[in-house]
Amino acid sequence: MLLQYLDDKSQIKDAVRMAEIGLTSAWTLDDCKVAIAKYISSPPMSDTNLKFVFEELLERAREKEEKEAKKRKRLSDEFYEFLYASKEITASSKWEDCKSLFEDRHVASFAFIDLELVTRLQGPLESDN
Repeated sequence: MLLQYLDDKSQIKDAVRMAEIGLTSAWTLDDCKVAIAKYISSPPMSDTNLKFVFEELLERAREKEEKEAKKRKRLSDEFYEFLYASKEITASSKWEDCKSLFEDRHVASFAFIDLELVTRLQGPLESDN
């Protein structure tokens, strides 16, 4: 029983890795079955083993998502603090004038901010002035 579970677990993890399946906390057991079906060799594995392994993978996906959410929150807070502390940026600042501040600062740490989007959003605002 345990040996079969470990074999099934190994097959599932290999399938997830080979297919580069991006399992998220929103997945269902059926989603997982469909995604790995063509990567699992015969004989078919038990639904019980699949369910146990799926629950493990789902828990890891939740942990990764929570970690990513905390990272984004921290970066967002750092970005807010940067904006708040910056004397060069005012309500009347234009994006083009401030762009270099972001490029000089570790832009990689603010990677979640789409600077291109900011530029596009700023466009109509500049034309209003």
